[in-house]
Amino acid sequence: MQRRSFLLAAATAGLARTVRAAAPSPAVLELFTSEGCSSCPPADALLGRLADEPGVIALAWHVDYWNGLGWHDPFSSRLATQRQRSYAAQLRDEVYTPALW
Repeated sequence: MQRRSFLLAAATAGLARTVRAAAPSPAVLELFTSEGCSSCPPADALLGRLADEPGVIALAWHVDYWNGLGWHDPFSSRLATQRQRSYAAQLRDEVYTPALW
C-alpha cells in the first residue's frame, strides 16, 4: 500500500506540471477515498492542492466499503463504490483506496 501511495504522489506531481503546460481543456481528477482509510488523508490533501491548479477539476468520491470495518464515513456512497468498480473493470485494475483516476 505504501508503494501505491508513493506512485500516486509521484504521478500526480508530474500531472500538475503537465496540466499547467497543457491546452486550456480541463483535466478531471477523481479520487476514491474514505474517512475510514488510514492512507487517504495524504491523498485528500494532494487532491486539494491539485484542485487549486488552473484547468483542474477535482472530484472526491467517498466509497462505502470501509463502512463495515468499524468507521462509518458520513460522506460515503454506494454509487461512488459502483463508479470505482466500473473504472477498475474497464482499466483491469484493483479496487483500493486511495485511488486517483
